[in-house]
Amino acid sequence: MIEVYAIADHPGPPLPDGAAGLRAVPVGRLAAICGAVQERDVSPDALWTHEEVVEGLMASRDLLPVRYGTRLPDESRLTAAVAERHDVLLAALDGAAELALRVAAPPETPAPADAARRVHDALASQARASTVLDARESADVLRAAYLVRRADSEAFTAAVAGQQRAHPGLRLLCTGPWPPYSFAAA
Repeated sequence: MIEVYAIADHPGPPLPDGAAGLRAVPVGRLAAICGAVQERDVSPDALWTHEEVVEGLMASRDLLPVRYGTRLPDESRLTAAVAERHDVLLAALDGAAELALRVAAPPETPAPADAARRVHDALASQARASTVLDARESADVLRAAYLVRRADSEAFTAAVAGQQRAHPGLRLLCTGPWPPYSFAAA
């Protein structure tokens, strides 16, 4: 049984020194980065360990993260699963990074949801893809994620700053680049 962490370009740079036990399984122009299943209870610590591995890999390569707990019986099943979606994964991988946006508004802000939607629409037009995330569990007016090329991260954050100036009644917080978890299903 193997656990899958990410899909990356192949050939790619060597795996980092801290990636003991990981291997890259080539599938055409892609590689699935995986390792032996570590039997452990699902816990916040296990999730953070998975995230640390993915972020460590992202430091040296573009990647599509694979959700925590994705396991396959062996490399042949892994190869078949990646080969089946090879072209879609390859297109999504192209320099992918996620930038996250949280929009908050003081209570006196008029129509904060409308203003947040205008911010989102303007930023979404500059991203390869975007998604609105569930903000019900927070005080945020909007939570969203944007898929951008790593090389375009600075230009995107400059666009966020421009939106902040255009909407002074809102508070915008942009973080990243992160592994593109919000787009991993793509």
